[in-house]
Amino acid sequence: MLAGSRGGAAVTSLHSRRWRSLAALLDPADADAGPERSGAGPIDDWRELYGLATTQLVAPSLYAAQLGAGQRDRDTLEPVPEDVRQALAYLHERNDARNRRLRRVLRETVATLNQAEIVPLLLKGAIALLPDQYPLAFARVLSDLDLGVPLDQANRAGAALRAAGYHHYRSPDGPAPDREPLHWSTASGHHLPPLIHSSGDGYVELHYDLFSGMPQKAVLPLCAVLARAETHDWDGLRIRIPTLADRLLHNALHHQVQDQAFWTDRRSLRQLLEFKRLLALPAAVDIDWPGLMADLKRRGLAHTVGAHLLAVQELFGQPLPAGVRPTAAARRAQARFWARLDSPRLDRLFAWRLRALRQARRLPNLPRRLMTPAWYPEKYRFWMQKWVARRQAAAKSIADRTSGERLDPP
Repeated sequence: MLAGSRGGAAVTSLHSRRWRSLAALLDPADADAGPERSGAGPIDDWRELYGLATTQLVAPSLYAAQLGAGQRDRDTLEPVPEDVRQALAYLHERNDARNRRLRRVLRETVATLNQAEIVPLLLKGAIALLPDQYPLAFARVLSDLDLGVPLDQANRAGAALRAAGYHHYRSPDGPAPDREPLHWSTASGHHLPPLIHSSGDGYVELHYDLFSGMPQKAVLPLCAVLARAETHDWDGLRIRIPTLADRLLHNALHHQVQDQAFWTDRRSLRQLLEFKRLLALPAAVDIDWPGLMADLKRRGLAHTVGAHLLAVQELFGQPLPAGVRPTAAARRAQARFWARLDSPRLDRLFAWRLRALRQARRLPNLPRRLMTPAWYPEKYRFWMQKWVARRQAAAKSIADRTSGERLDPP
């Protein structure tokens, strides 16, 4: 059974039903659980659902969830057009092969850092490459490998990887690949420039902080996450893994604040699915959610994490943690998400609102910044970094069009 109408208002929007139907397929074990999940409907167009799954980077997870979900859910896939079924199988196969290559890159990276007496902290998708993770973690689509290191070890870690053959992306008129790109400021960023493995199978970001801005940086500083992390032996390699509470908070704040999902009224099914699966782990019951939300409220971020929890509740039927009551701002944000999804014509209005909010947040700080001499060179570095990034993106786009994407290793 893919859908139900138990609890909550019925959702009539075609876009909303597709989101909820896809969520039910991604998490079939809980498809019949509780009144929190409602509003999904029968699959009206599998090709449109496939398009949504690929756009949201969950197509491999969709195939993996249905393949291992039991005979009931395999029967559900009977009406799937053969071309959609084959496309899902192909994407799952290619993603599985790529993740195996990324795991080899991760092991080589950790080994190189261990030789330099550095024990990295694995972050986000890199943890999904380890054994014994949440269900179907290996089907997650990864873009890069995020590793955390203390600030005083960051430059040494980068130098160790460059000495091992890792290199920076090189634009046609950029610096040599064994040198750091110009205008990369550790004062305004939160990780070193990406380092590409010599095989080209993946790249690494060495984080000396988890976020680039306040107040999320103060809520979850990397030094505190490192102090709470556990050290593990991964077949002879030393790694650190954040606590489950830190992983959940990092996921929520990164998506809602760092990626600005809260203000843009967008949501990522890939991020929400991972959050749901982490929150469903038995160890999650020991997290002090009321205390965590109280701390977030003092720092002005309770509404962002509350919106994240509401999205997971509405899409996957995951009950809110005990003692958590999302704020009115969180509920309004989630309502805006559904409104924008249901009414694409409102995009211009929502975009105008976002620009107005950004300017309103910046305006009170302008007099202080104008009176701060150090602000001017920092602003220059910021704009130069954006200019370099645009040049690199344009060069990469040209290279992709001329050479095509490599799906298989040479």
